[in-house]
Amino acid sequence: MEKEHFYQAVRQGVLERIRSGALRPGGKLPSERELCEAFSLNRNTVRHALLLLQKEGEIFRLERRGWYVSARRLVYDPARHVNFARLAAAQGLAAHWTTTDNGVVATDPALHGEGFAPGTLVYEMENDFFLGGQKVAYVVSHLHAARLEDIVPRTASRALTQVVQEDYGIVLVQRNLLIRPVLLHRQVTDILGISLGSPGLYIRRVKTDEAGAVLSVEQEYWRYDAIELRVDVE
Repeated sequence: MEKEHFYQAVRQGVLERIRSGALRPGGKLPSERELCEAFSLNRNTVRHALLLLQKEGEIFRLERRGWYVSARRLVYDPARHVNFARLAAAQGLAAHWTTTDNGVVATDPALHGEGFAPGTLVYEMENDFFLGGQKVAYVVSHLHAARLEDIVPRTASRALTQVVQEDYGIVLVQRNLLIRPVLLHRQVTDILGISLGSPGLYIRRVKTDEAGAVLSVEQEYWRYDAIELRVDVE
């Protein structure tokens, strides 16, 4: 085998273990040292193969913990309201999230995205989303404090759209949707436990009431290997 193709042996060997079930979704790969010994190759060659598998979405790396097999991607239509737990369950995926309440802040368009008038008082809420026990997304939401009083604790077990409709009698309308591939910044990579500058997907949603008044601005940062976007065209 030509030297430049040695990395393909590592790539194919890891893929075969994944396809056979020897390496399961969320499971940890052998260390780079162990892979070097198994394939009798140097670390640079092994790392090249692993980085290629990472680009293909087959594996991911957690800082100071090693390489892991990517879980099955969550299929997600961003143009629709999303109940994360129900969506995951319908696809046979175990999901949960945690919530952090940062209290009330005054909006700054430079920090909180478009939608609210400057100085609007909003609740700031952070969520970490998990699939199969792995943290896959970080979400920061800003919610109109006067219109949605005391809403944050209510979202601990129910989706935001569901809470707004059931508890406040308001139907949220998604007015603006931005989707952008990004290199994730330090705050997000630290939260997700991945390397600084890892690729990801940024989604910003602006939701209003039926009269067009902005009630929420949600910003999602997803690990790129955890999500697959599909939009039904009607």
